[in-house]
Amino acid sequence: MQLDKSVVDGVHVLTPKKDLMGGPETRDLEEAIEAVESESPRVVVDLGRISFINSTGLGSLIAAHLRCQKQNGWLRIARPSRRIKNVFLITRLSFELNTFDTVEDALRGGPADGPRSSESMDPMGGRS
Repeated sequence: MQLDKSVVDGVHVLTPKKDLMGGPETRDLEEAIEAVESESPRVVVDLGRISFINSTGLGSLIAAHLRCQKQNGWLRIARPSRRIKNVFLITRLSFELNTFDTVEDALRGGPADGPRSSESMDPMGGRS
């Protein structure tokens, strides 16, 4: 298994150990999300251990996000690196996925990091 799993107050926290590049690590995450959706469609994906995600990994997150929403739940992203935040911004997924600086913030919800907040990030990695 290429990810750690825990449950905090009924919310499943999944932490991939390797970059999400469409291989076994991405399949492990997809399977873990599918397994918990039926019991509790509230999921935090902690990206703090990875530094890169490709289009397959992005597709997996979006598909899981949409499935959770259909069941009146949610999927939140915690601790994305600056590089991953930039990928979300460039692909405009930052407007669909809620990202948070910490797992604790993701568990609580509230204002998400990214373009919805008062400061925005430009595609070159700076803050404005």
